[in-house]
Amino acid sequence: MQGRISHHVTSEDTTVSRCLEHHFRLQPDQIRDLLKLGAIYSNKRRILEDRALPKGTYLRLHLQPKRFRVQQIDWKARVVHENNEYMVVNKPPCVPVHASLDNQEENALTQMRKATGVNLLVTQRLDIPVGGLLVFAKTPEFQRRYNTWLAEKKIHKVYEALTAKPPTAGFHVHYMEPSERSPKKVVAEEKPKWLRCELTIESVTETEKGFVSRLYLHTGRTHQIRAQLGAMGCSILGDALYGSQNRYIPGQIALFACRLEIPVVGGPKACFELSSPWGKKCQESETPPANSSLS
Repeated sequence: MQGRISHHVTSEDTTVSRCLEHHFRLQPDQIRDLLKLGAIYSNKRRILEDRALPKGTYLRLHLQPKRFRVQQIDWKARVVHENNEYMVVNKPPCVPVHASLDNQEENALTQMRKATGVNLLVTQRLDIPVGGLLVFAKTPEFQRRYNTWLAEKKIHKVYEALTAKPPTAGFHVHYMEPSERSPKKVVAEEKPKWLRCELTIESVTETEKGFVSRLYLHTGRTHQIRAQLGAMGCSILGDALYGSQNRYIPGQIALFACRLEIPVVGGPKACFELSSPWGKKCQESETPPANSSLS
């Protein structure tokens, strides 16, 4: 296997399994795994089961897909609240929110769909190493409404971060280079076409494990909290991508989405709260759901 992605054009009529056995020396169980994960494409479409391949068929194969441990998780127990429009879940760290090109199976969306029998839809994202509150829509109408609220900054999201050094409490602005690559580069000085990043550090508390910061996110840039804290010299524990030299749980970083406020048409906001794995229980919500203490 050379690289993570291989390309192949069949030289004769064959099948998926015969092609992978002959040209890539894969075992039957490996082939079954790749098909289940959706890691094989024919003419830009996923192949999910063994089938005939005419001569000249173009294949793109992700022979080393990234894997995530989803089997040991009780996904039904991750439900924090649900109603007719949406479901709030406690996303475990080390699991992506949605499918990737090389793995459509091992993600929170697919696993929650299987566990609940509901065709959930993505409304927001959390980085793979980050856990905490996440909303899935039950209807396209609510998904559109949620996206509108995000654009209008009506969704209130609070995070807790654990760092070895204390950041300064207050309102912080940085500017992020508009690039698809990570780590994201941020600077304090405004630059043309760079993306403005705003967050408020509401409090900083010293604990045995480090400094716990409670942060309110005003803008939702990719890796924003991680990049801004890194730029302040206060990288999140375990976040080597943004300069942390402190160990944390493998595959995770000490960042947690602990509070979420969602507008309610004609009523007060719906508020959900969880405690972070390293801190004291977050302040109780004004209108907590019956099972909002799930952690």
